[in-house]
Amino acid sequence: MDLFELNLLEVIHKHDYISQREISSEVGISLGMVNILIKKFIKTGLIKAERLTGNKVKYMLTTEGFTYLSNKTIDFITRSYQAVLKIQTLMLEVIEKHYHKDEIIYIYGLKDEIGELLIQMLKVHGYRYQWIEVVTGYDKYVQWQDAEEDGIFLLGLSK
Repeated sequence: MDLFELNLLEVIHKHDYISQREISSEVGISLGMVNILIKKFIKTGLIKAERLTGNKVKYMLTTEGFTYLSNKTIDFITRSYQAVLKIQTLMLEVIEKHYHKDEIIYIYGLKDEIGELLIQMLKVHGYRYQWIEVVTGYDKYVQWQDAEEDGIFLLGLSK
């Protein structure tokens, strides 16, 4: 099951009354795809639909749907936590290989989630650090670039 399907189940779980159009907007998939997925989930017993008045329909997670969503959420959290631990371990290996605790580690790049992980790693292990705005006059650096190539961190830029 892909992320859109899980998001659709979460949206249905969060809202007592929601239209397919609203689901489409919140999940970020087409109205036609929402319709297909809802039919699939009804057929597999993950959700049920209750017709109210006119065109109004109430979608609800079944017990099986709630259990499925809960298990997938726990699995996602577990995998995310393992990924964070792996990133932290790799960061620490790089830091320990290239830098001493008596030097300041200069950091250049986005202050996003990876930046926050880096800062926490530096604090926990007693490294001094400073964010910089301009990269000039430094003679060593380690570079990290994220998968979307929108954030680069240069670590331990030493004068």
